[in-house]
Amino acid sequence: MTHPPTRRSLLALAAAVALGPRRVAASTSPKALQIVVPAPPGSQPDLLARWLVEPMARVAGVPGTVSNRPGAAGAIAADAVLAAPLEAGALLLGGLDHVAYVHLQNNRRPLDPFVEFVPVGTVNRDSWLVVVGPGGPEALSKLADAARRAGGLHYASGGEGSTAHLLAARLCRALAVDAVHVPYRDPWLPDLVAGRVQLAVAPTPAVLGAVRGGQLRALATLSPERLAVAAGVPTVAELGHPGLAFQGGLFLFAPAGLAALAPRLNGWLREAMADPEVARRYHDAGIDPAPLELEAAHTAVRGRLREVDAMRLAVFGRAR
Repeated sequence: MTHPPTRRSLLALAAAVALGPRRVAASTSPKALQIVVPAPPGSQPDLLARWLVEPMARVAGVPGTVSNRPGAAGAIAADAVLAAPLEAGALLLGGLDHVAYVHLQNNRRPLDPFVEFVPVGTVNRDSWLVVVGPGGPEALSKLADAARRAGGLHYASGGEGSTAHLLAARLCRALAVDAVHVPYRDPWLPDLVAGRVQLAVAPTPAVLGAVRGGQLRALATLSPERLAVAAGVPTVAELGHPGLAFQGGLFLFAPAGLAALAPRLNGWLREAMADPEVARRYHDAGIDPAPLELEAAHTAVRGRLREVDAMRLAVFGRAR
């Protein structure tokens, strides 16, 4: 019995045809490695790229550079990697926001992390904190009570449809409180400190300094276990919301034309992450490494897609 082709299979076929000659060209090693980052210098993705590119390039025996291409919610960086000659060894260090969902914010063509790209490894496993201002409630239950008395709350994120937006929206639904999303182009922390918004869900490294400094109060972590860097903060599971647990992270993607080199790229990445100096930098920054082998990295990407698709479906009525 034959079945009609699916949209995904047709996309994969079209990409394979379009990239056929480029795949043959990729059977040899690239002449360089360039990690393209969809964020400005000094950001966490930029730091990770700079920590990793030198040891990866050293193992590969080629020069290594980092290129910052922020803007358009990651579309500029993704396009730069896809447009680069294969011998340039351009790789995208980013999250699924920058690949699978970027078209939803920019009216661009859809990208698939297994069609236009191939995942070559995991860069980190991040943790998220639920934070309020210094004068905010001291517990998640008290935040919900205060929001109900006030008729709702406002929560901040770095953009419509971002992971931070989806996680905060899911949290507010679980707490049964009315909530309004306030997307920011500029940093939202000053408004949260001042009480102009009442809540944010953010990656731990982005807010840990403010929590330690007393500018923000952490009410919960979305990680399945308490964090060593914030041991006094309970998990959402401890607070009665195990379904809110979430661990994200960044991946390293190669263009589909370099698919034949994915096992070698994965090996170079994992060897770089095992470098003592790189490991020290991860530890000092409170960033959890995730040196998964190639098949496990692909499984992680597929699992994250299912999880984020479900959140997007609940918030927007569509996944991708």
